[in-house]
Amino acid sequence: MVMSSSITLGGEEENFGFLYNYMASIVLDDRVFATGRNAQPSSNLSWSTRLRIAKGIARGLAYLHECSPRKFVHGDIKPTNILLDNDFQPYISDFGLNRLISITGNNPSAGGLMGGALPYMKSYSSQKERSSNNYKAPEARVTCCKPTQKWDVYSLGVVLLELLTGKSPESSPTTSTSMEVPDLVRWVRKGFDQNSPLSEMVDASLLQEVRVKKEVLAVFHVALACTEGDPEVRPRMKIVSENVEKIGN
Repeated sequence: MVMSSSITLGGEEENFGFLYNYMASIVLDDRVFATGRNAQPSSNLSWSTRLRIAKGIARGLAYLHECSPRKFVHGDIKPTNILLDNDFQPYISDFGLNRLISITGNNPSAGGLMGGALPYMKSYSSQKERSSNNYKAPEARVTCCKPTQKWDVYSLGVVLLELLTGKSPESSPTTSTSMEVPDLVRWVRKGFDQNSPLSEMVDASLLQEVRVKKEVLAVFHVALACTEGDPEVRPRMKIVSENVEKIGN
């Protein structure tokens, strides 16, 4: 699959293209949840598979953030935008070329989602966009907020919590302008504050894998760091990826 588009930055037209290997219609969302997101684990993914997925997503975002000359921000990280191949290797999709075009506009001094200063102007009127709001950082839910890479860090943290708990942050959606964090983030953070047993928070299908308790706990700590309310406190994606890569090695 090839997607391409062109936008104008600084008076010069630049072309962007994304090339994917062919993959069946498998997304992380389908693998973590059963039909209709009814809070029932779908495929009982093993811990090693979940950790592989977590490492791959973090690695991909770190590349997007650190290796692109313009320091891209994805802006919409969530399970439905993570493709999986037959070996459960994750591929980040939906880079939002239309969103890049609409944000950069004709202002040559701004880079939009590519590391610049234009406010995030897109309207979230549809139910799909409102539900995806649960993966967005608190500051990203405010209209005209400047996009930063810390948005992606927060969203990755929510996805990690979803992989760990088997619970969806969309079970109690917040409104599109709410500064409140998703219930899943609050629930996990409260559990750690109250020293709740790990068995009360982790996906029940992982309880049989006793040997991976330390690894699960380590990913929880990474996810909590990613979902800090203050974006300045969240680690850079490069640090997140490095920390996740160390787990299980």
